[in-house]
Formats: sequence, C-alpha cells, structure tokens
Amino acid sequence: MSTKVFITGIGGFIGSHLSEFLARQGFEVWGSYFRPTNDMSVPRLHGKGLFNIDLRQRDHLEEALNIVRPHVIYHLAAQSYPMVSYKQPEYTVESNIIGTLNLFETMLKLGLHETRVLLASSTAAYGFIDPSEAPVTEDQPFRPAHVYGMSKAGQDLLGYTYFKAYGLDIIRMRIGNCVGRRRRGEVVSDFTMRRAQIDLDLIPPKFRVGNLYTKRAFLDVRDAVEGFLALQKKGKSGEAYNISGAEAVSMQHLLDVVLQGCEKNVHVVEDPELVRAVDELIYWNDLSKIKKDTGWFPCRKLEETVADMIDWWKGVLPCGC
Repeated sequence: MSTKVFITGIGGFIGSHLSEFLARQGFEVWGSYFRPTNDMSVPRLHGKGLFNIDLRQRDHLEEALNIVRPHVIYHLAAQSYPMVSYKQPEYTVESNIIGTLNLFETMLKLGLHETRVLLASSTAAYGFIDPSEAPVTEDQPFRPAHVYGMSKAGQDLLGYTYFKAYGLDIIRMRIGNCVGRRRRGEVVSDFTMRRAQIDLDLIPPKFRVGNLYTKRAFLDVRDAVEGFLALQKKGKSGEAYNISGAEAVSMQHLLDVVLQGCEKNVHVVEDPELVRAVDELIYWNDLSKIKKDTGWFPCRKLEETVADMIDWWKGVLPCGC
C-alpha cells in the first residue's frame, strides 16, 4: 500500500513543487488549498484528491482528513507573505495560528496519533538577528520583526506543545527564503522577472531596488523538497530543524548574479518606496543539525537557481501567464 501524504497549502509555491516531487517518489498525494497562489494544474495532475478548505473552518478539515486518514501531513497552508501581514494582520494570525490549531485538534479527534506532521515554520520566526549571532542554530530565541514572523513563531510553538502535551508526531521545519520556478512576490522572483522583461524588451533597462545591504540565504525549492522528504524519513519527532540556503548573500550580490551576462546597459536606481520600514539585517541559519540527523544539505548554487528562474519567466511573460 502506498504511503498517503496530505499537503495543506498544496496550491502554494512550495506545495505545488512538493506534490510533484512526492508523486514521482511513489507517494499517494492528497491535499487542500484555499486562495491558491500558484497554478493549480500541477497539484491537480499529481494529486489523487484535492479539497478546497479554509483551515479556519475546522469541520471542513475534519471531513477531508477522515476521508484520507493520511500517514503523513505536510502543513504548508499559511498566509506566507511578510508584506501582506502589515496590511492584513488579523487574516495572517487567523490563517497561520488558528489554522494550525485546528489541524492539531482535528488530528486528536480523529485519533491520528501515528500520522507524522511536517510543520512549515519559518526562519522569519527568529526575526531580529545581530550579524554576530549568525548563522543561528535552532536554539536561537524568537524575536520576530513583523506579524508574519510572529505567526510562524506561534505555529512553531503550537507544534512543540502538541508534541509534548498530546504525543503527536510533529517535526518543525524552519524554512528559509525558498525560491525557484513559479515563485512570485519576493525579491528573487521580482529581480529575475525584471531581468527577463529587459531581455525581452518588455520594459526599459532600468532596475528599481530597495535596500541592497540586507543578507539572505536562498534555498532552491528543488533542494527544499528533497530536505522535506529527508526529514519525513529520518527527522526526530518533536525536534525543530533549520532548512535553508547554506550561505547568506547581500541583495547587492543577488542583483549582480541576476544581471550577469545581460547584454543591455542596465541603470540601477534606489527607490525609497521599496525600502521596508522594518527589515531584518540577515537571515542565515546553521544547518548542522539537519545534516547530522538526515544527511541532507542544499547542493544547488544561487547562479543555477537564478538562471532557471529567468528562463522560466521568459517562457511565461510573452503569454501573460
């Protein structure tokens, strides 16, 4: 019998890639979506069954999980954009924290104590990190910089509580900046889209940028889903694991990589509107724990990821996708 996997948030960027990856690994993939941010054709192609569920509605979630009774749950569903959390803090908290609470309570009601949960927390929960503290280990205290980061810290703490107090098999994945094809609405996606637009003569060769001094460790989504599976198989119940890029780079370095090989003379302009009022100086995480317990370590270079994303954008921009 195939292992049944249920992915909440299967209509998101990571969820769509994970559905494709796990199906090719021989898993029976099910999932739920609400306000999908990615093309649903991918999970529909690879999923055995999909449910349109707002996780804030516990009865709908209970109905779906009782039908599937999965062996593994990847809980990815969330309002996943920090900038949105500034404008919609209530929705962010309800979706991320109440949605997670509903999942765990439903599992208890249905007796799914043997189901392994891979909970998508975030390195945004760490928040304000002094560069002297980086790379941070899983023992780093939470000092979130915005409501999104706070909501991911809340999810993370709920995961620990329901493991410790109720015995649910929960692993907390503190995921870093995850990027790749089909990603929209973050800096690598924005930079690579504009590079593709410039190459295709869709916009003038002018690049508006915000703060180029902050640093981030970017994780290719193909590395990410391989890391998720490694944790599913070998991760220790109740533990938290950093899963992110291995090296932090400045936004200036990212820009240099994106513009590398561009045949146009690109004019870079700093735009105050793109500078966040509150921004973390660095996201860079120690990966020793996940490597020790599972053997996983990211292998794709930023240059490879960026080139792949530019190529994808060139394919979808002409058709307005």
